[in-house]
Amino acid sequence: MSSINQAFESSKARSRRIYRWVTVWLSLSAAIALLLLANSIRDYFFVARLIATQQIRHEMSQRAAALEHQLRQDPKARASAFTSLMEAGGHAVWTELRSNDGSLLEHAGASPQRPFSDGEYRRHARNHEPLYKVVTTANGDVVVEVFPIRAPANPLPASPAFHAEIHAGPPSPMMLEMAMPLSDVDQSNFWPIRRNLFINCSGALALLVTVVVAGFAFRSYAHGKHLEEQLEIARQVQSELLPSLTKKYNGVDLATEYTPAEQVGGDFYDVFQVKNVGTALVMGDVSGKGVPAALLTGVIHGAVRSSLWFESPALHESESQELNRLLCESASQERYASMFWCYYDPSVRSLNYVNAGHCPPLLVRGNGSGVEISSLREGGPVLGMLPDAQYEHARVEVSAGDILVMYSDGLVEAANSHGEEYGEDRLREVLATGIEKSADAIRRSILNSLAAFSGASKLRDDLTIVVAHFVPVWS
Repeated sequence: MSSINQAFESSKARSRRIYRWVTVWLSLSAAIALLLLANSIRDYFFVARLIATQQIRHEMSQRAAALEHQLRQDPKARASAFTSLMEAGGHAVWTELRSNDGSLLEHAGASPQRPFSDGEYRRHARNHEPLYKVVTTANGDVVVEVFPIRAPANPLPASPAFHAEIHAGPPSPMMLEMAMPLSDVDQSNFWPIRRNLFINCSGALALLVTVVVAGFAFRSYAHGKHLEEQLEIARQVQSELLPSLTKKYNGVDLATEYTPAEQVGGDFYDVFQVKNVGTALVMGDVSGKGVPAALLTGVIHGAVRSSLWFESPALHESESQELNRLLCESASQERYASMFWCYYDPSVRSLNYVNAGHCPPLLVRGNGSGVEISSLREGGPVLGMLPDAQYEHARVEVSAGDILVMYSDGLVEAANSHGEEYGEDRLREVLATGIEKSADAIRRSILNSLAAFSGASKLRDDLTIVVAHFVPVWS
């Protein structure tokens, strides 16, 4: 059992490592999904603000160009042109016109916040560099930009002497400061980036949802994997409870086959030496398959090993009744078991048995002119169904060379692709030609016959075969 404990601890450690690494990767994936989502939203607002700023600057530059053109055409109309600039489209927050020395020429709208220093004004005038800024006001975010205007700052007095040659003073550099709200933009320009925002956010959310679903699915997977490993350990435990094939039994040559339909099965068998009596052989079949059936086999296996049923026929019958009552009380009506248990006494060459509703084992013996095959049926009903059931002990004579074949219904009920069952008759045909064979040779003959019959069809139930060849006792 130490190897099973080591396997159990190794399985737990491996499961913990896998769960830890998968948790780390899922957490990283979730963090990446959240970063993608946050970055998509941040990029949208950044690009949207940039587009809105450029659009407002473009509109203000057009207004500045229109004002410059109007002033060059009619310097006297500066005040009216300035008023028209404020009223034309949009909603300018404030507008100021200053001379090159910084003196205020015209002002309209709210009081400016003076977002630029005098040094920035001078540098702008000197280098002709763009000078703009987005500032926060009571009216929200506004774009403020300074434009150079070259137009006559002051109209010359009208004089007949100069009227024909000069209509106004020479162009003079001026600075036009204009502020417009950032929200005063055409929203249709934002459709392309909104589409990208929708696509990027959808991808990030899809990744996040996938990670969450994968997390829950992995928990279910890990739980299922843990159960699978537990079943594998249970299979190992169940296998170790079976008798060793290398052990020799006085007067009995043994060969066995055990193939559960699932990882653990409801079939069980046992062979053990009984002091001063001989060899005990047991086979049972619990209804159903899988874990529930395997748990009940453990109960029956322990009860059989702990009782003294092999000491006398009367004890054999009373222990059968006691085991039946135990199963009726502890198991549901849906769970019952068939069992054949016997002990071979080599001193008198007799086989004592009780068959509790199990497939009748076949006793094969030569009779001089051929082979005689008899069924061992005496006993009573299955265990765990009728609390007051009675069981009868039976005894048969055996000789060296006789063969006892015990099997579960997984053998005779195995079906081929046409739904036809293997049946007891085919088993008898195999045994009729194997009286001179060893126990293991008979086991192989049965399996070869079954494989030839069923082909590629899977077993529908647990398959168990025990072949006991009675041989001369050791001296």
